Parts: sequence; structure tokens; C-alpha cells
Amino acid sequence: MLKISQTIHFNFWLKICVINFFIVSVVGVIMRYNMAFSLPGFNHKFMQESHSHFAFYGWVSAGIFLFVTKYLSENFKKINLPKYQYLMICNQIGSYGMLFTFLYGGYFWLSIVFSSIALFTGFAYFIFLLIDTKSNENPEIIWLKSGAFFATFSAIGIFGLAYFSSKKEEFDVLFRAYTYFYLHYQYNGFFLFSCIGLLLISLKKIGIEIKEKLNKTIFFLLFFGCFFGYGLSVLWIEMNSVLYGFFVLISVIQFFGAILFLIWIRKTNLFKNQNFIQKLLLSIFGFAFILKFLLQSLSAIPALGVFAFSNINIVIAYLHLVLLMGISLFLIWKIVQMKEIEFNKLLKISILLLVFGIVCNEIVLGLSGTFSIFYIPFLTAKNWLLFASVVIMISILTFIQSLKIENK
Repeated sequence: MLKISQTIHFNFWLKICVINFFIVSVVGVIMRYNMAFSLPGFNHKFMQESHSHFAFYGWVSAGIFLFVTKYLSENFKKINLPKYQYLMICNQIGSYGMLFTFLYGGYFWLSIVFSSIALFTGFAYFIFLLIDTKSNENPEIIWLKSGAFFATFSAIGIFGLAYFSSKKEEFDVLFRAYTYFYLHYQYNGFFLFSCIGLLLISLKKIGIEIKEKLNKTIFFLLFFGCFFGYGLSVLWIEMNSVLYGFFVLISVIQFFGAILFLIWIRKTNLFKNQNFIQKLLLSIFGFAFILKFLLQSLSAIPALGVFAFSNINIVIAYLHLVLLMGISLFLIWKIVQMKEIEFNKLLKISILLLVFGIVCNEIVLGLSGTFSIFYIPFLTAKNWLLFASVVIMISILTFIQSLKIENK
């Protein structure tokens, strides 16, 4: 049986994850260039599907799997770690398969095959976690398990997309509904809950532990809010006032849970244990975290909801807010938080450049959406977005070159 070396294999998989992040940025640059100047032979919709799927699985899911595996290897000595390595291998097969097949032809039988591989890998991850941590009551476990549950639950959206993709014109409403279903439970469920669990793990290592009662209160508020919060993503569908009121209540509940969590974080001495770069990454993650819930609550206001769901720039700005400013920068924080990482000058510069590119991207997307509401032209937006994506790509490449991991 293949044995996992906690250092050598972790270093290898960490580099794979960061390289995948770079590939995501390269496809992003190609997309932005195609929008600004046009590339013959490239289908923008196919590039978008390739970009998003590889970002979800090749970068974010792979990073979550890796850090959770590292946590398990350090705290659960009797579990069978090789199965998690096989899980990560299957995830990479599905990720790279989707990268090329979606780029080639969008949704068709082969891209659906690779999507299914990635999805069933997520199912296996959920089952592994349930079995290996069934008798454990650590505060972080409930977050990791719930994240894995939402990853599995989001598959309903993918299967719906696969079915309706060939009949989009006939089932436009259902196609959009299934798209938002998948995105909601990936972004607000799998990604966010897993990252909160990973954050609690990091805090525990520096002596900061959340009280069990407070942890459960925050968890149930956010879990309840996420599970029923899908309704906030489909407020553009006609519904009766009682149901609408229920979803408004859900937005308040999850926003309250987010506020409770941030209040607890502020009361800890977390920032005293961080250098400037780590503080910056955590601060931006916290900002994106609370802004995400605030925007979800505001979308429940009918006048604002109409603009939010009908404006593609606002939708993309929101998705990038969560995935780039929130989840991606958090994973970068997790990497530089490791004792094995050499915190050199080039690494610091690359992270500052990455933050600049991501913030610039978010500002331009936000302005594009806002200007379009008031019919104000923003003719240079495509050029600025291309500039921001190039900055992000260069920063990630520099990050890879400066990433030095010591074997301990």
C-alpha cells in the first residue's frame, strides 16, 4: 500500500494547487484579452466555463482537500491517509479534464464525464470525513463536515445544468435556477464553511479556541441561513409575499451569524500573532466575508434585487468578491501561515501585487455594474480588467517562484 509522507507529498500537492491557481489566472487573461481585442477561434462562453470549473476544482477544492488532509494527518493518527491522496489525484484528473474539454466544446458528453469525476470525488470526500471524524467533537469538525455536505448537495445543480444546457432556450428560467443553485452551495456552503473550519484549526494552533456554545450558535445561524439562503439567489422568480418574507428573514439570520463570528474574532489576540502581510490577507478576507452577507441581504430589497440579478457585471463582481477577495486570499493566508514556509521578500512583494490586482479587478467590476445602472459609459473597463488580470497572473507566477517550503 502506498504510504503518504506528510512533508514530501504535502509540498508536492501544495505546489500543484498554486500552479493550478496560476493556470486559472492565465485563462482569465485570455478571456479578458478576448473581450478587449477579440481572439479568433476562441469561444468566450467555453472559456468562461473552463475558467470557472478549473478555479472551483483545480484550485479551491484542491486547496481545501489538501489542508484538511494535513489536519487529519496531524490529529488522527489511525486513519488511512492514502485514500485522501487518491482522492486528490481523482480531483486533478477531473479538473484538468474539465479545463480542456470545456475550452474545446463547453457542455458535451466528455466534459460531463470529467465533471462527474470531480463531483464523485467530492462525494467520496464527504463520506471519508463522516467516517474518519464520526466520534470527534472538535469545534472545527462540524464546519468541515458541513462544507463537504454542501459540496455534495450542490451536485443537484450540476446535473440540472448538464440536462438543460442543450435546451437552454426552452428552459431559460430553470437553467438559471440550477446555475445559481450550484454556485450558491459551492460559494456560500462548501467554500465558506470549509474555510471557517480551516481558520478555527489555525487559531487553535496559536492557542485561540472558540467556546462550544458560541461555535454552535454561529454554526446553526450560518448553516440555516445557507441551506435556505438559496431562495435569495432566485428572488427574480415570481413568488408569493409569505415566501419572500421568509427569505428576507433568512438574510437577516445569516447576517447576524456573520456579525457574531467577526465580533468573536476581534476579541481574540489573533492579529498580535500576525505580520503585516498576514494581517492584510485576514483583513481583506474578513471584509469580503461580511460584505458578502451584506450584499445578500440588500438583494432582498426588490428595487436593488432587480439590478443585481439582471446586471452581469454585478453578478461577476459578487462572484469574484467571494472567490478571489475571500476564499483565494484566505488560502494564500493558510499557505504563508505554515511554519514550513520561508517568508522571504519576494514572497511578500508577490502577495502585495496579488492583493492590488484583485482589489483593482473588484473595483472595476463594481464600477462597471454601477455605471450601467445609470447608463453611464465606461469605455475603458475592458482594458482595466485586462490590466488587473495580467497583474494577478504575474503576481501568482512570482509567488510560485518565491515559494520555498522547508522539509521539517
